[in-house]
Amino acid sequence: MDTAKSNQKIKSRSYGEGSIYQRKDGRWVAKYKDDTMSKPRYLYGKTESEVKRKLRELKRDAARGIAECKKIFFSEYAEKWLYMFKLTSVELSSFDHYEMIYKNHIKPVLEDYQLGSIRASDIQNLINKKSRDYSYPIVKKIRSLLAEIFQYAYTEGDIAKNPVDNVVLPKKGLFKPSKDILVLEDEEVRRLEEVAKMQTKAGHPVLTHADLMVFIVHTGLRCGEVLALKWSDIDFSKRTVTVSKNLTRIKEREQGKSIHKRMNYVKGTKTESGKRVVPLNSKAVEALKHLQAIYKEYGITSSNVASSKNNTPLNNARMHRLLERMLKHAHIDKPLTIHQLRHTFATRALKAGVAISVVSKWMGHANISTTYNTYIHVLESERAEAETLLEAM
Repeated sequence: MDTAKSNQKIKSRSYGEGSIYQRKDGRWVAKYKDDTMSKPRYLYGKTESEVKRKLRELKRDAARGIAECKKIFFSEYAEKWLYMFKLTSVELSSFDHYEMIYKNHIKPVLEDYQLGSIRASDIQNLINKKSRDYSYPIVKKIRSLLAEIFQYAYTEGDIAKNPVDNVVLPKKGLFKPSKDILVLEDEEVRRLEEVAKMQTKAGHPVLTHADLMVFIVHTGLRCGEVLALKWSDIDFSKRTVTVSKNLTRIKEREQGKSIHKRMNYVKGTKTESGKRVVPLNSKAVEALKHLQAIYKEYGITSSNVASSKNNTPLNNARMHRLLERMLKHAHIDKPLTIHQLRHTFATRALKAGVAISVVSKWMGHANISTTYNTYIHVLESERAEAETLLEAM
């Protein structure tokens, strides 16, 4: 028997010691299985010494009990970490988001895998598929959450290494394109303002809270920031609004309460840059004073700027229904959201010649690059117009 054939022949070893052989294509293979494994493991390398090293590492990990993790389903392990460690280390509203990322994007793909059997290629396939259907920020959060779960398992000695370390995010150009930013034209803003002044035959406002949308168009505040505003945050003499809080809806997680129910939750702004003082133009002041007059008419005495007739805070769902009704009354046929009213404010401010650094501060962006990247289309348009004017000189 020649040397090549003898190399291809599996070297006889005792149970649990592992066997090494060379394939016809020249690659070396180590096969290993002990009594804790349901199936044998195959290790591959270009040389015999490489697979011997991999075999030694696998046997070392098996001796530490790492191979036992092959009997633990990923979903069981991940959820134990999620609710024991992550829940107590972040804001409740942030945890709701992490839970959504896990349940919608990670669990359906990896739940039936055993923890120790998940390879970098399994996670890379998940990331690659998600990048075709979702935006870069969402896929980045999926990878980040997986990295935390597997890093915990690694530091606990439950797996030999963190497979996410070898997982890369695809180039941004390969992700699902972001939706185009929709904004209201000046004429559409005027029609929205007119809707806020509409009255019934009895002299009551057609839409009680319509002035809140006018206020957002002229300040660029986020919906949650408006919902958290108190009248004490408004300075009519200085014509400013101080933003320091955000209202959101979170799952009720108190003992004995269903997590399917949600409750209002007020917290500080996400970043220090979110805390800001925004100037009020005449339209914003007019909207607030008109809202105050309506509240007085209906006997609303709440300290909240966005208050129901029962003196309870409004919520996101109610605000979005309000915008839908206003758009219908204004005959504006655009799939606009409240966040796009915020885009309308920034776009109009930039077109009016306000410096991008100032707009960035008013918007509460963490850095000016966020503002630039979001509204680059406006800046490019203004530059093109300037070049046209220069040519006409």
